[in-house]
Amino acid sequence: MKPRSLDTALGLLERFTADHPQWGVRELAVASGLAPSMVQRVLATFHDHGLLERTPARKYRLGVRLWELGSRFRDQFQLADVVLDRLRALAEATGETTWLSLLQGDEAVCVQLCESRESVRVAIHLGGRTPLQAGSRGKVMLAFLPPPRRDALLAAAFPDSPERRDAFARELEEARRQGWCLTCGERLAGVVGLSVPLFDRAGAVFASVTVGGPAARMPQARIDACRPPLLALARELQTHFQMFE
Repeated sequence: MKPRSLDTALGLLERFTADHPQWGVRELAVASGLAPSMVQRVLATFHDHGLLERTPARKYRLGVRLWELGSRFRDQFQLADVVLDRLRALAEATGETTWLSLLQGDEAVCVQLCESRESVRVAIHLGGRTPLQAGSRGKVMLAFLPPPRRDALLAAAFPDSPERRDAFARELEEARRQGWCLTCGERLAGVVGLSVPLFDRAGAVFASVTVGGPAARMPQARIDACRPPLLALARELQTHFQMFE
């Protein structure tokens, strides 16, 4: 069992997102429902360890220590040049944004990406998290989870709508059958996402690779053209990661 105080502290740290990168103590206390004195102690502790830093406006933002830890993770998971080069090659070939997501708990986390050169791009951010049932990158991983875990997640996602749950389960079955997942506007309006899963040596899904762009630039013919190089990239990345298991 996780210590309650540690769980609370980490929950506060997770509130520092791309959409809300800075927090004042009282502001964060209101958002979290915690006492300002507790929030102050937690943020001060994170500050002392370099995980947060203070701004001139007396707010807190993420500190350089997190960047150091992230760099270690990238090195450990071999996410640097070799992966980025492969994503860049696919982005150049398709003209659209490509990204790699890892499975973390019940979410998909973007850990590497190469943006399209087009002026209109999809809003994908490094470190961004999405529920597994939202968008192709998480959906394709959800499709290949062990059935008990997959069923539990679907039950939690659609507690009051068995019809939607059953329809979603059929979509996941189709993704398993074809080995890829296509969505349009499920997470971001007007955005097409095409994703392929990656598996470890034991056959467990652990990541996905995606190509995505505005629906106006991705008619069916272009989606069909993107699929073969995306599948080839997934095989390359899967082989790359399995070398370091």
